[in-house]
Formats: sequence, structure tokens, C-alpha cells
Amino acid sequence: MSGVLGYVLGYEDGQSSAETSRRNREIVDLVFYGQRTVQVDQSYLNQLHQLVEKHRGDAVYNFNKVEQFYAEALDWKEAAFHFKATTEALEAQLSALQATLAERDAALDRSTEALAQERAAHQITRDEKQGFNLFRPMATWLINAHIAGRAERPAFVEMRDMAKDVTDAIERGEIFWGYRDEPEKKERLRALLNALLAK
Repeated sequence: MSGVLGYVLGYEDGQSSAETSRRNREIVDLVFYGQRTVQVDQSYLNQLHQLVEKHRGDAVYNFNKVEQFYAEALDWKEAAFHFKATTEALEAQLSALQATLAERDAALDRSTEALAQERAAHQITRDEKQGFNLFRPMATWLINAHIAGRAERPAFVEMRDMAKDVTDAIERGEIFWGYRDEPEKKERLRALLNALLAK
């Protein structure tokens, strides 16, 4: 607002001091008090009368339109009640479908859980098999070393003790993982085998 005021005041610099003072007072009254001094001629009043008549005609037109729209609104209201009933029926169908979907999701969850358990059991069986695949050669190496007369070697005794640890664990119901998480034992077993095979 101060920018507009400055522009107007600057624009009036070329006018007489009295005129400038009057204009400044009008601007101050308008900006700070909301008052404005105006001069009205008859042609402007005639325009206002014409405008009033136009608005009166518009009001009659608008009133007639309101009556028309009201009648149409009643029709729309009846249609809305119909759509509401249809919507409620569709919502009931949707609820039934959602319940069916929830049941299927629960069944899928149960199937997924059963599949996960089956996979876990399969993994355990696979791990047990891998463990036994390592234990069988151990037993074979021990038998062959015994037959070859190498049962007195320290490597034979240590490998026999390792094999006994495995059979003890199996008897306790534990799974022999084939030293999957004990790489140092795998390396030791390899060293013992080399010692048993040495002439």
C-alpha cells in the first residue's frame, strides 16, 4: 500500500501545491480511514439506475432458474437414493469378497508356513546326508588303516576318536554337520588321512 501511495504522491509533483495537498488529503483519508470524496454527475446516476434495473432482471431470471434447479434437484435426490441403495448392495458384496480374500490369504499363509517347514526339514535331511557322506569315508579310512596294520599310529587313534565323537553326537539325537562350521577340524581330518596313507 505504501508503494501505491508513494507512486501517486510522486505523480502529483507537477501540480499546484493546493491541488497536491487536496489530493494527498484524499489519499490519506482513503488509505487510513476508508473515506473517499467523490463528485457524481447525473449520467453516472442514470447508469446506476440502469444497473439496478439490470440486476433486478437478473434476479428474476436467477429466481426462475432456482425454481428449475430445485425441480431438477428433487429428481437428482430420488436418483441419489437409488444410487445409495445400489452402493450399499455393492459394499455388501465387497465385504463378502474381502472376507473370502482374507480366508484365502490365511490359507496361503498356512501353505507358505507348511512349505517353509518342509523346506527346513528337507534342508536338515540334506545336511544330515552331507554329514554322513563325510562320516562314511572316515569309517572306511579307519577300516582300511586297521587292515593295513596302521591301527597303532597316532593318526589312527585321533581319527577314531573323531569318529566316536560323531557317533556319540548322533546317538544323542544331534546332527553331524560334517564339520561345516569347523574348518579347522576338516583340515585336521585331511592331515590325519595323509598320515594314515603314508607308508
